[in-house]
Amino acid sequence: IYIDAIEWVEMPNTRGMSQFADGGIVGTKPYAASGNYVNKMSDYCKSCHYKASQKTGERACPLNSMYWHFMLRHRDRLGNNPRTAMPYRNWDKRSSSEQDAVLEDAKAKLQGLDKL
Repeated sequence: IYIDAIEWVEMPNTRGMSQFADGGIVGTKPYAASGNYVNKMSDYCKSCHYKASQKTGERACPLNSMYWHFMLRHRDRLGNNPRTAMPYRNWDKRSSSEQDAVLEDAKAKLQGLDKL
Protein backbone atom coordinates (compact mmCIF):
# COMPACT_ATOMS: atom_id res chain seq x y z
CA ILE A 1 0.00 0.00 0.00
CA TYR A 2 2.80 2.40 0.93
CA ILE A 3 6.26 2.31 -0.58
CA ASP A 4 7.99 2.56 2.81
CA ALA A 5 5.58 0.37 4.80
CA ILE A 6 6.32 -2.97 6.37
CA GLU A 7 3.71 -5.43 5.13
CA TRP A 8 2.49 -6.76 8.49
CA VAL A 9 1.54 -3.27 9.71
CA GLU A 10 -0.14 -2.05 6.53
CA MET A 11 -3.59 -3.53 7.09
CA PRO A 12 -4.04 -2.70 10.78
CA ASN A 13 -2.71 0.82 10.31
CA THR A 14 -4.76 1.50 7.21
CA ARG A 15 -7.93 0.06 8.70
CA GLY A 16 -7.40 1.85 11.99
CA MET A 17 -6.83 5.20 10.30
CA SER A 18 -9.57 4.92 7.71
CA GLN A 19 -12.29 3.72 10.03
CA PHE A 20 -11.14 5.18 13.36
CA ALA A 21 -11.78 1.57 14.32
CA ASP A 22 -9.22 1.48 17.09
CA GLY A 23 -10.73 4.43 18.94
CA GLY A 24 -7.88 6.76 18.11
CA ILE A 25 -4.83 4.65 18.94
CA VAL A 26 -3.31 4.73 15.43
CA GLY A 27 -5.14 7.66 13.93
CA THR A 28 -5.74 10.64 16.17
CA LYS A 29 -8.88 11.68 14.32
CA PRO A 30 -11.40 10.00 12.05
CA TYR A 31 -10.73 10.33 8.35
CA ALA A 32 -14.01 11.98 7.50
CA ALA A 33 -14.05 14.54 4.72
CA SER A 34 -16.36 16.93 2.97
CA GLY A 35 -16.80 17.04 -0.77
CA ASN A 36 -14.71 20.19 -0.88
CA TYR A 37 -11.75 18.34 0.68
CA VAL A 38 -12.11 15.40 -1.73
CA ASN A 39 -12.25 17.88 -4.62
CA LYS A 40 -9.07 19.65 -3.47
CA MET A 41 -7.14 16.42 -2.91
CA SER A 42 -8.20 14.40 -5.95
CA ASP A 43 -9.82 14.49 -9.36
CA TYR A 44 -12.79 12.31 -8.33
CA CYS A 45 -15.18 15.26 -8.52
CA LYS A 46 -14.40 16.19 -12.14
CA SER A 47 -17.22 14.27 -13.76
CA CYS A 48 -19.50 13.93 -10.74
CA HIS A 49 -23.18 14.85 -10.90
CA TYR A 50 -22.86 16.65 -7.57
CA LYS A 51 -21.13 19.97 -6.91
CA ALA A 52 -18.42 19.80 -4.26
CA SER A 53 -18.67 23.55 -3.62
CA GLN A 54 -22.41 23.48 -2.94
CA LYS A 55 -23.29 22.92 0.73
CA THR A 56 -26.99 22.09 0.50
CA GLY A 57 -29.58 21.27 -2.12
CA GLU A 58 -30.25 18.62 -4.71
CA ARG A 59 -26.92 19.04 -6.51
CA ALA A 60 -24.83 19.56 -3.34
CA CYS A 61 -22.24 16.87 -2.76
CA PRO A 62 -23.72 14.49 -0.16
CA LEU A 63 -20.35 14.38 1.61
CA ASN A 64 -20.70 18.04 2.60
CA SER A 65 -23.75 17.78 4.82
CA MET A 66 -23.05 14.20 5.91
CA TYR A 67 -19.59 15.25 7.10
CA TRP A 68 -21.19 17.71 9.51
CA HIS A 69 -23.85 15.22 10.52
CA PHE A 70 -21.06 12.80 11.49
CA MET A 71 -18.92 15.42 13.22
CA LEU A 72 -21.81 16.74 15.29
CA ARG A 73 -23.08 13.29 16.18
CA HIS A 74 -19.62 12.56 17.65
CA ARG A 75 -18.83 15.99 19.05
CA ASP A 76 -18.75 14.77 22.65
CA ARG A 77 -15.96 12.38 21.72
CA LEU A 78 -14.08 14.49 19.17
CA GLY A 79 -14.69 18.03 20.41
CA ASN A 80 -11.65 18.12 22.70
CA ASN A 81 -9.29 16.66 20.10
CA PRO A 82 -6.85 19.39 18.97
CA ARG A 83 -6.95 17.97 15.42
CA THR A 84 -10.71 18.51 15.13
CA ALA A 85 -10.89 21.84 16.96
CA MET A 86 -10.71 24.01 13.84
CA PRO A 87 -13.62 22.37 12.00
CA TYR A 88 -15.79 22.73 15.12
CA ARG A 89 -14.81 26.41 15.48
CA ASN A 90 -15.75 26.98 11.84
CA TRP A 91 -19.10 25.25 12.40
CA ASP A 92 -19.80 27.37 15.49
CA LYS A 93 -19.23 30.57 13.48
CA ARG A 94 -22.06 29.69 11.09
CA SER A 95 -25.50 31.11 11.65
CA SER A 96 -28.07 28.84 13.23
CA SER A 97 -30.14 28.96 10.02
CA GLU A 98 -27.15 27.77 7.97
CA GLN A 99 -26.43 25.01 10.49
CA ASP A 100 -30.07 23.92 10.40
CA ALA A 101 -30.06 23.86 6.58
CA VAL A 102 -26.94 21.68 6.49
CA LEU A 103 -28.34 19.22 9.03
CA GLU A 104 -31.71 19.05 7.27
CA ASP A 105 -29.89 18.36 4.00
CA ALA A 106 -27.91 15.55 5.67
CA LYS A 107 -31.07 14.07 7.13
CA ALA A 108 -32.79 14.09 3.72
CA LYS A 109 -29.78 12.53 2.00
CA LEU A 110 -29.40 9.85 4.67
CA GLN A 111 -33.08 8.96 4.36
CA GLY A 112 -32.71 8.71 0.58
CA LEU A 113 -29.34 6.97 0.29
CA ASP A 114 -30.69 4.58 -2.31
CA LYS A 115 -31.48 7.55 -4.59
CA LEU A 116 -28.08 9.23 -4.45
